[in-house]
Amino acid sequence: MRRKLYTILIAVILLYSYSGCTSILDTTPYNALASDSMWQLEESVDQGVAGIYSALYDWAPYSGSFATGNSSTWGFEPWGMTGELRYSEAITSGSINTGSGIFSNTWKKLYEGVTRANDAIVNIPAKSPAPAEKNARLLAEAKFLRVFFYLRLNELFGGNGLGVPLYTEPIQVEDCIKGQSSESEVFAQIIQDLTDAINEPNLPNKVTTGRVSKGAAYALRGKAYLCQGAKYAVNGSVTASDDLLNKAVTDFAKVGECGYGLFAGGYKALFTEANERSEEMIFSIQRTSDIDHGTLSQKYCGSRYAYALTGGNGWGDMTVSPYVVDLYENADGTPFNWEAVDDPAFAGYNTMSLADRAVLFLRDTQDESGAIIKQHDGTPLQTTVQNRVKTLLDAASAGASAKYLPYGNEARIKKAYASRDPRLSANVITPYAGIVGGYSYSGAGNAMEVFWRWPISGGNATPNTTQRDDMAVDNANQFSYYHRKFVYEGAGLADRNNGPIDEPLIRYADVLLMWAEALVELNQLTGTNGAEGKVKQVRDRVNMPTLSSNFADKDKARNYVRDERRREFVNEGINFFDEMRWRTWKESKFKFSAGEKGQTETVWGATGAAGSYKWAGDQLYVWPVPQTEIEKNPNLTKTPGWAY
Repeated sequence: MRRKLYTILIAVILLYSYSGCTSILDTTPYNALASDSMWQLEESVDQGVAGIYSALYDWAPYSGSFATGNSSTWGFEPWGMTGELRYSEAITSGSINTGSGIFSNTWKKLYEGVTRANDAIVNIPAKSPAPAEKNARLLAEAKFLRVFFYLRLNELFGGNGLGVPLYTEPIQVEDCIKGQSSESEVFAQIIQDLTDAINEPNLPNKVTTGRVSKGAAYALRGKAYLCQGAKYAVNGSVTASDDLLNKAVTDFAKVGECGYGLFAGGYKALFTEANERSEEMIFSIQRTSDIDHGTLSQKYCGSRYAYALTGGNGWGDMTVSPYVVDLYENADGTPFNWEAVDDPAFAGYNTMSLADRAVLFLRDTQDESGAIIKQHDGTPLQTTVQNRVKTLLDAASAGASAKYLPYGNEARIKKAYASRDPRLSANVITPYAGIVGGYSYSGAGNAMEVFWRWPISGGNATPNTTQRDDMAVDNANQFSYYHRKFVYEGAGLADRNNGPIDEPLIRYADVLLMWAEALVELNQLTGTNGAEGKVKQVRDRVNMPTLSSNFADKDKARNYVRDERRREFVNEGINFFDEMRWRTWKESKFKFSAGEKGQTETVWGATGAAGSYKWAGDQLYVWPVPQTEIEKNPNLTKTPGWAY
């Protein structure tokens, strides 16, 4: 079935064509079939619907050095609180403007999906020769997919009531002159489309092969109700509608009734090719190792030991924020605190200078006997590494330098990451942890366990035939947290640019935590049926206790549910949209009151080479209608707060 779907998707590149609004998007030109004729053959109907699905693949932002082509929600990961990027980006450096390709490309790609869906929604009932039951199912799928694109458009460009242009039929270029429909009008269309899908008897309750199901429609409608029912302001106030929130709760409950649930085989194992079709994956983008059908996670998240037979090794551009690492609690459910690590060296950690903190993270230079430690290949630790350690010790205060243990420094810092929430080690490569990487020797892939030490041996060196067991990275002068989720281990990956693990868009843990959020705003905080109970289901999977004290009042519960989402969804691209919706992006991403913090920070919080984040203003919470669209269509309202 999966291979058949991809055969259709490849064919659709050649055969799918449609009439669209080029002031909103660049449409694919007519090739083998005209739009009028393509819906008159059952095979081409399948290709047309596959063309809507294919629009999910490639709408993430393209910008600067980080061009996350062929990706969806995941491409937004570095912009959230949980992720970082080793390149400076206009949206986080304060230099973004209405002419940015970040805005125009995202707008264009999402409307491309809308146009493909509109073509199917209008033409399938009128022209398709397929059996009535199949036509009804495909129509429901097309409506769901149209919702996905409009929901993202409304989230990014339509906030504060502004909305986005609402087109529900295929139109010609000259007719593409609408202004924005209000945010509530767009939501009304979203709710109607999803209700139509839910009410369609030919749409199956549960599908785990990347196609739309009734359970997915309930999940997305529940999210739409939640987005309308809890409106968060930058000052922290909340405008809530109990009616809409109760509708969200009802829909979230229906998802489980459709057959979805949490994967029972372990959190880390969920994000593997073997389990990508588990009962937790409600809606996902199907990936294979075929060219242009896989993900780029190995390239952007993996180290130089993140192996692939073709395409090269990983670049390590995307890293993990130290702020989310610190959110992973102790195994007993209490908050992690550096000063509570079981060693006197960590006393006063939170007020230490950055140079003093760095001492605690340095690698061992001697073995137990006091001799210079040997590397994996049997040679002594490189002199350059020893000298780098000495330089860092010299930069620290005398008291901090005295804490350095030539033998035992690594074991001591590892205490900070032991006995923590298991999702930390599943999601993040922490200091001195190992990962099974690979390297090429004599034309073959060879697996090898490497360890994230610092300073690393060999500088920026790419792995070669003389193997050392340090995890090599491009940005070797900086000790950052690296992603483990969606980084392929061993030497079996065929192509760095085409990872075959499916990209989850909606999974059941997301439903449970949105459900918990709705219950918080309804002030249903404790017990099995309250927000506490939904969070507990997510945490029980990783054997983490859920403390009732975190649900003692609405503010505590709200913040705890948000932190739980941050912990759960690292490297899934979800957090950026959460922070935008909660109006917390400034506080979570741009930490300091001056509006700046380090970008791609070290594990101890020092600013990296990519510069500083700078908050451009609260207008960032509603992306601007792109400058190019304003110039093409005078009926569009300019987004308040942005200079055109």
